[in-house]
Amino acid sequence: MNPPSTAPAGTVERKTFCGICEAACGVIVTVQGDAVLKIRGDVDHPNSKGFLCPKGAAFGAVRDDPDRVLTPLQRQPDGRFVPVSWDTALDDIGARLRGIIQRHGREAIGVHLGNPNGWNYGAFIWLLGMAAALKTKHLYTASSVDINNYWVVGELLYGHNLVTPFPDIAHTQFLIVLGANPVVTHGSMMTAGRVKEQMAAITARGGRVVVIDPRRSETAAQFEWQPMRPDGDPWLLAGMLKTILDEGLADQDALRRQTRGADALPALLKDVNGDRVAAETGIAWADVQALARAFAKSPTAALYGRCGASLGPFSTLTNYLINVLNIVTGNLDRRGGMVFGQPMLDTEGFTRLFKVNGYDRWRTRVDGIPEVMGTSPLATLPREIRTPGKGQLRALLIASGNIATTSCASGEVGAALDELDLLISLDPYLTETSQHAHYILPPTLWLERDGMPIFSQMHAGMPYAQWTPASVAPRGEARDDWWIIDEICKRIGLVPSASKAAQWLGKLGIRLTPATAVDLFLRTGPAGDWFGLKAGISRKKLFQQTSGVALSAEPPVGVSRQRVHFKDGLIPLAQPLMATEMARLIARPSSDDDAESKRWPLRLISMRELRSQNSWLHNVPKLTTGDRRPHLRIHPDDARPLELEDGSEVSITSRWGEITVPALTSDEVMRGTVALPHSWGHRGGWRRAVAIGGGRYNDLTSNDATEIDIPSGNAVLNGLRVRVTRQANAPALAKAS
Repeated sequence: MNPPSTAPAGTVERKTFCGICEAACGVIVTVQGDAVLKIRGDVDHPNSKGFLCPKGAAFGAVRDDPDRVLTPLQRQPDGRFVPVSWDTALDDIGARLRGIIQRHGREAIGVHLGNPNGWNYGAFIWLLGMAAALKTKHLYTASSVDINNYWVVGELLYGHNLVTPFPDIAHTQFLIVLGANPVVTHGSMMTAGRVKEQMAAITARGGRVVVIDPRRSETAAQFEWQPMRPDGDPWLLAGMLKTILDEGLADQDALRRQTRGADALPALLKDVNGDRVAAETGIAWADVQALARAFAKSPTAALYGRCGASLGPFSTLTNYLINVLNIVTGNLDRRGGMVFGQPMLDTEGFTRLFKVNGYDRWRTRVDGIPEVMGTSPLATLPREIRTPGKGQLRALLIASGNIATTSCASGEVGAALDELDLLISLDPYLTETSQHAHYILPPTLWLERDGMPIFSQMHAGMPYAQWTPASVAPRGEARDDWWIIDEICKRIGLVPSASKAAQWLGKLGIRLTPATAVDLFLRTGPAGDWFGLKAGISRKKLFQQTSGVALSAEPPVGVSRQRVHFKDGLIPLAQPLMATEMARLIARPSSDDDAESKRWPLRLISMRELRSQNSWLHNVPKLTTGDRRPHLRIHPDDARPLELEDGSEVSITSRWGEITVPALTSDEVMRGTVALPHSWGHRGGWRRAVAIGGGRYNDLTSNDATEIDIPSGNAVLNGLRVRVTRQANAPALAKAS
């Protein structure tokens, strides 16, 4: 139970969940009238059990931010934005979209889903529905920045993009964390309440946690840190897998029960050798072998990789090898290994019903990149805007996305947005992206709408259900995203749904709300109450249990035959696409032999911060105290020849751009690697964020079709070759006499 409330008289406390990151921690919101007084953790929440990070506790300042957009804004010819009524904005948007459709067809209209929509089920479903009704290939999501590789591997190995096993850290004896920082992120693609405590419990019970990363991250500092060169991920994994197969350490019984095509794996690895693995990873071959043996021989083990492993040029191959290593060692669908989620909503069934899931059913118009779950990668966006012809992108609706900062080649993206006939932004701020819009439409925030953590449910270590009403009334004229989308669709004669039944009902003037549609699917799903025919959950019941309801004590095991969506229930390990990627990896020039390493001697990686979440929350005073400029972490040995001291302004130059930031010498990064927080360098109308300044990381990146992860279209944001130079007027270290 929560401790007795000390809230002031005249206040009420309402329970919901934090809508900022994948942890979706349970919170209690203290409200007085329309004011949010306090946000704290909910100890009754089945997953987070009272934990709440500084970001969630400070979110009331986002709702009350004086820079927040609270009325529809229309851009004027001189670039200024002026308030207009909802009817004026929506009617003009509708008229302009109808004109574009008449001239160019529906396929000329695009939709982009930003990261926050993962915790905004109404917007998420209605945006997908709008794209489906338009029959457009211009559906873009934040997934192509850092997670498309997961969706591709899910389709290849398990027959559905959303089948993404995660580590059962509550029971494992050996956890390898590859390129992830759960102490800061609280677990991405792994919703584990109090994740730092759960990881510490592994070592307390005699197990091991090994963190492999070029940087001694906050997580690595708590456990065993194994430094590794950027982009070494697929080499490390291939070397580990080769060791396990060569030494007969594979779990043959698990391979027979769960897979087919395992005999293709030795051929996949035939050109992998210890010298190349050591050179590419910076880890001695003997140490790679020792790690592989320890992993294979552990009673239970789980290998988990996230953003650091998802932002390189071979991220799909990397994710495939992560899955194969877990499978080959018998650690898939096993208590203490990698397990399948038990979400309250059958997301696999839901997406299959509306034919959302899939891979490579068509290719993008300009670059010929495979679609992933019906989406095109953001890397293609500028060329889709600028390349004439049938299907050219001419209008775009962006919901909670700041792609002029967070996409690869962000500067080019911002310039391309100005060439659209119409840009509509649903955003609470005037950002680097929304400043290019013809209309900025103010959406409600997570405290101001009902919600369910639909994305987090798929990877919850404690399976639970939660659906909560709004905690407080919307400010100003903010409206729910789904309502805005629906009103736009009405004006162009669409129902935002892939369902033929929904389109038919729309012709009769009947338009379901997202809440009604999802509740119908929920109640007839595995956890549903079947309208009173059995014990189960519904929206109404969950509204009465706002802390959430545990569906079971732990994720299920022994269910791989049910969760693998192939007729035989077996995982096809032999993947021609991955053989092609492995051949491409082998053929790539060695890092040490590449002539470019002399011109670009350092490798740049991105890093997360505890008080930051992608490109937002940078306007919140409590989260931006002190010197919040993004500082480049550089090893003392690399800083010394440049005569750098802490605070020195440096230029970071890549083949594609140059930015200036202050430097910070630190041995937390390995020699030859530099690290920089991403998503800073703000412009627009959020004054505090703009005043902080800082270089924009993604200006150093490329969106060329050859500079992304080819199978998934995933951006390449880590391991960038760069040169660092001290600014002429920057302070230098005093030279020794």
